[in-house]
Amino acid sequence: MLLFVLATGLPPFDDATEVDLTLHMVQHVVIIVAGVLIAYPHYGRRLLREGRKGPIPAASLVASAVLVVYWHLPGPWDEAVLNPAVHFAEHFSFLAVGLLAGSWLLLLSDSGKVGALLAAFFGHMAYAVALIAPWNAQVYTLYSLSDQVTAGWVLLLSGPTLVVGVAYVIARNPDWLAGLGGTVGKTGQRRDTMFNRARLPRWAAPALTVIFVATMVGYFAVTAYALGTAGPAPAGGSTVYISETPISWQYSPQNITVVVGVNSTVTWVSRSIAYDTVTARDGSFGSGTIPPGGTYSFTFTSAGAYQYYCIYHPWMTGTVTVVGGA
Repeated sequence: MLLFVLATGLPPFDDATEVDLTLHMVQHVVIIVAGVLIAYPHYGRRLLREGRKGPIPAASLVASAVLVVYWHLPGPWDEAVLNPAVHFAEHFSFLAVGLLAGSWLLLLSDSGKVGALLAAFFGHMAYAVALIAPWNAQVYTLYSLSDQVTAGWVLLLSGPTLVVGVAYVIARNPDWLAGLGGTVGKTGQRRDTMFNRARLPRWAAPALTVIFVATMVGYFAVTAYALGTAGPAPAGGSTVYISETPISWQYSPQNITVVVGVNSTVTWVSRSIAYDTVTARDGSFGSGTIPPGGTYSFTFTSAGAYQYYCIYHPWMTGTVTVVGGA
């Protein structure tokens, strides 16, 4: 459970996944591993000992595959970044995959285990090739093409690791290759496998707790320093704060009026612990990613009403009304 909290509840890591595609994928893997570590000691071992039969293992495999594929489609992926509720659902979907992998999926037939492992490998490699495809198609609109290609190469280069892992698991369980219809628990006995012998070291939970507390303290200390030492806005301009409080996460003030040539240079100053953007809806200006304590300035030269928002937190909206100097 601590590993799950580390992967989803630490602002420096969870916020970084909004702007780094590779870290976002790593987060999914860590959440699945956390689910396995939760389910196997408390439920998976008992299932293996009892050798239960029935349709649940196959249904669990289908459900896991559907969840993994669905959340990697462009639409759901981008929506999970933009919508906190969808983001929450995404995290718990991958936790559910880990819980199934640490329990019911262990009861798949031997051929089913081999098939699942090989399907995971080929799916992993195909996904990597899709991200680095030579036609330079941007799969995820919230991430740059270069970030997408980097993630693809990371996946592609990690493929051999999966091959070694699959080979190791099969080597430790050679019966998996014997017969295509064998079912775990057929003889009512529990086989001596690496899964049965696995034990979580006693020092793991205290170590993760120390890492969690130290990271939280360090992150908030660095963030407080960054917020406290943010440079002042240029003289003769206007300032908008990106403000985050327990009850509000918004631009402050949301709507301002400036005069061309008088105070038309607007500076946005981050007072947020997360990454944010200032992005015009008409594309006339954009800050890119603003880190905690960062600033962004833009000088308006034409009269009009300019609406903007934060890419990562779409509920954050604002308007700059620009009037002529006369």
